[in-house]
Amino acid sequence: MWSIRDEWRKHRAFREVWVGYLLGAAYLLFSLIQYWRYGFPSSWFEIQQDIYLYGNTLTAFLIVMGLPRLMCCEQEYGTDHTIRVSEQGTFLVWRSKSLFAVGYCAAVVAVIGTVSLLFHGGLIGFRDALAPVSESQAFSGELPPLSNLTYCIVQYGFLFLGAVYFAGFVLLVAQITQRTTLTIFLCGGVYLALLGCAVVGRFSMQEIPQAFTWIGLPFLLLQSVNFAGFMAQQNFSHLFIRQWDDIWKPVVLVMLLIAAEFVVSWLLWKRKARK
Repeated sequence: MWSIRDEWRKHRAFREVWVGYLLGAAYLLFSLIQYWRYGFPSSWFEIQQDIYLYGNTLTAFLIVMGLPRLMCCEQEYGTDHTIRVSEQGTFLVWRSKSLFAVGYCAAVVAVIGTVSLLFHGGLIGFRDALAPVSESQAFSGELPPLSNLTYCIVQYGFLFLGAVYFAGFVLLVAQITQRTTLTIFLCGGVYLALLGCAVVGRFSMQEIPQAFTWIGLPFLLLQSVNFAGFMAQQNFSHLFIRQWDDIWKPVVLVMLLIAAEFVVSWLLWKRKARK
């Protein structure tokens, strides 16, 4: 626990983190103002779109700005030799950084979700907040047996899983490059590229004649396992024919992918410690 607090102290000292916080707060405020300016939400179905409109992109931005130096600071500051001072130092430091990354994702999603739900729910006076879900963009079959407010919270839970998946990727890239700035640009570029792949995949399957739909299959395959798709909620429904009863399948899939990322991260960290 104390080691995680030490990681938090180091995190607070990173200049780019505060720049990211300020830009993220400005983007969230701008999104809320635009929502208010062009019309109040009239139903909880519209509030469900918050994640699609800005929640996932804002979360990805804060992860890219806040986590890369977590894995690079010892190398950049020349203090990496101190990790091996104690017998369990290598594992304890890696565990602290990994747990801090998960906690950081939880905090980011919790803040964005709380602000969004309070703001948009307050605009309609939280009318029908506890009523059963009557409409869902993600699921075309049986609707989730939840209240409107609970379903929105569950959506942010899905966003959290996607955020941890993306955070694992960021940590891996940071361990490989050992350069904070390079990691920020690489991970940000990959995230934007994956969003573009999703658009290309949908276009190729809808607009190209059926005989040539195979062109979009690589994009759809990539979309089915990438973190951008999970953060945008798409992979939690579209992978299994938009059925709520199958929601456990993408949840298990993304958890296995996260576990694989952290296993690889530990192997890389342990290998670097031996040098």
